[in-house]
Amino acid sequence: METPKAQAVRKLRTITDKSLEEEREKTDEFLEGQGKLVEDETSEVIRLTRLAVDQKVESQREEVDREKEHQLGGTDTHASQLVDDILTQEREQVDQALLVEREVQDRARTQEQSQNKVIADSLLEQERHATNGNLRKERTRLDLEVEHTTTLLETTQAALVTRDQYLSIVSHDLKNPTAAILISTRVMQRDLAKGTVDTGSLLKNLGRIEQSAASMDRMISDLLDVERMAQGKLNLKPAKIDLCTLLQECVALFAPVVSSKSCVMTLDTDAEPIFASIDHDRILQVLSNLIGNSLKFTPNGGTIVLSARKHEATVEMSVTDDGPGIPQEAQAQIFERFSQLNVADHHGLGLGLFIAKWIVESHKGRIWVTSDPGKGCTLRFTLPLS
Repeated sequence: METPKAQAVRKLRTITDKSLEEEREKTDEFLEGQGKLVEDETSEVIRLTRLAVDQKVESQREEVDREKEHQLGGTDTHASQLVDDILTQEREQVDQALLVEREVQDRARTQEQSQNKVIADSLLEQERHATNGNLRKERTRLDLEVEHTTTLLETTQAALVTRDQYLSIVSHDLKNPTAAILISTRVMQRDLAKGTVDTGSLLKNLGRIEQSAASMDRMISDLLDVERMAQGKLNLKPAKIDLCTLLQECVALFAPVVSSKSCVMTLDTDAEPIFASIDHDRILQVLSNLIGNSLKFTPNGGTIVLSARKHEATVEMSVTDDGPGIPQEAQAQIFERFSQLNVADHHGLGLGLFIAKWIVESHKGRIWVTSDPGKGCTLRFTLPLS
């Protein structure tokens, strides 16, 4: 099936070819008309010239005849005949010379016409060569213009799709925490109205509100980060940081969540500090996204291991869990924007790993996943050492 771009190019070229053909037909007609006009004018000039010459010769001959008659009024017949013979011979010589002259003129005219035709053909060939060159340039320009227009159209369509994705995903994923906040609020209002407020129930509902608000805050922060990334405004503030200490900070940060799932989070690092020039908050954000992703998959009582190991000029950091793992066909997609795996209690925009990838690559590192279904998953990334 012909693409819109090919259809546009074909249509423009058809119009251009038709215009060129019409222009060439007009040029041929004009040159043919001009050639015929020149020939007609030349023939008319020669005809008039010859007519004038003939009239002049005839007039001279009549004058000569009159002079002869005047001079030979009393001359005898023999002398008159002699003069007639001389005049006849002279006239024949003049006629012969005139005939030769006209033959020379005819040959010159034919040669001139041939030369004019050669010149006209040459000029026509040059004109067509120049027209073909201009046509090629015009087609190249049209191709570039169509390609540029197509690219703009595709970019606009992609932007519209992205916008629709944003609206669809944000509206869907923000409904859950919003609903949780509304339900908890109404329950507290009802208990307060009845005067049956229970401290335990109140704290439980407040906890739901806080958790839902935190979830919404993460979503909004992710959206803002993606927007900053798109505009090149997600700036890094590097400083010399001990990565082993950063992992210990992550353990303390996630301790309540890990405890609530009866999980275990352990460290696997070198005994000595590992320093790297990084943006502390952004790498903490990367680790938080990776750990949060593992916690969603790790069953109650599972284990999560945080690791940092030197490898020549880089350090490799990883988060390993003993969950169900990630299918092979999904591993290449988890770092894409809006990518989500099917998890029952998962709420989010699918931007966490996408943002993590951008932050790691902005630090001149790389990020990837290794996983065997049923044997857990390891998310790894590298950073250059200081």
